[in-house]
Amino acid sequence: MDRPQRPVRRWPAITATVLLGLVAAVWAVLPDGRAARVERIADCYDPAALPKVETLADGRKAMRLRVLLWNVEGLPWPIRSGREPKLAKIADWIAKRRKAGDGPDILILHKAFTPEASRIATAAGFRSILPGPAVDRPRHSLVPIPREGHAEAGRWWKGEGVGKWLDSGLYVATDLPLLKATREQTLPAYASEAFYAGSCAGYDCLSNKGGMIARLALPGAPQPLTIFNTHRNSREPSGVSVARAEAAHVMQTLENDALLHAFDDKAALIAAGDFNNYRAGDKTGRFAGDPAFRLAAKGPHLTARAAPMTDAKAWADAYDLFGYRSSAALTVEPLAVATLFDGKNGPVLSDHAAQYVTFRISWRADARPVPVALKTCPIRK
Repeated sequence: MDRPQRPVRRWPAITATVLLGLVAAVWAVLPDGRAARVERIADCYDPAALPKVETLADGRKAMRLRVLLWNVEGLPWPIRSGREPKLAKIADWIAKRRKAGDGPDILILHKAFTPEASRIATAAGFRSILPGPAVDRPRHSLVPIPREGHAEAGRWWKGEGVGKWLDSGLYVATDLPLLKATREQTLPAYASEAFYAGSCAGYDCLSNKGGMIARLALPGAPQPLTIFNTHRNSREPSGVSVARAEAAHVMQTLENDALLHAFDDKAALIAAGDFNNYRAGDKTGRFAGDPAFRLAAKGPHLTARAAPMTDAKAWADAYDLFGYRSSAALTVEPLAVATLFDGKNGPVLSDHAAQYVTFRISWRADARPVPVALKTCPIRK
């Protein structure tokens, strides 16, 4: 007697095939993480295009720097759609301000993941455009030990463990010359470092976030000015629990700290980053433990005030914040703070308003200036 044949279970195989097909279809339409990347390092500088050096009442020399920080929400489809017109308005506004002579001397961007977003820096005509880590850039330096089990607990449907689809979205653009390495100045003028692949959480893992440092020469100044830019793990937008997102934020803060430690710990610094909330890492990182580090907080009207990292009003007054630190050679002071394109001061063009801060960098008049080590550009006839 023949044994009855068991029915062929086709549904699991069909379901798996459909899922694989959907994954392949989504992968095919995902953005190219390399398409938006722009990098330009000037081989000369124009002294006439830089902020003027002034003499203060006490005899010190000083330079005023206008620094614009903007998270431009340059997210690609299918995450966002229809962003091109607003990104074009951002680019045109900065370009017009620059052409009129009252634009930013330093532009710091976050979430510039698309060509329309990175065009914001190119349209403004900055001589140097420095990007953060590329999409395929691994972490090269020593990595702090990640929290045990963090990476293993990741879920692919939350964007974890499936690789990087976008680069860091970070940019620093300026006409100020980069301080090139010399026999006396051995540190690089510009460096970026990706976060360890296992120290992210949720959808943030799809971009190769990290940190970057640019060392700018201020002609006549005795020391370079360090610009630090980073974008750490988000909280609710990451799609995972707050505890998991904050654990990633702490680990990435430690990695930022390692990057900063590789440079001069006592250098004058302007920092911009994921300062939109008083987050777990912000309470434990090197900025929190540095008594010389201050936030460029809002004062009366458009004036600025120096605030410690624990200042609740500073965090409540602005979605994004600048931090700064003076050195023995350079004094960094915020003079004015403005929030732009927030619906009150200009139309809303991004999910973050722009932060525009005027800093004054001053030094002793008799201090020996650091050589720029970069030729001046030929005069255009």
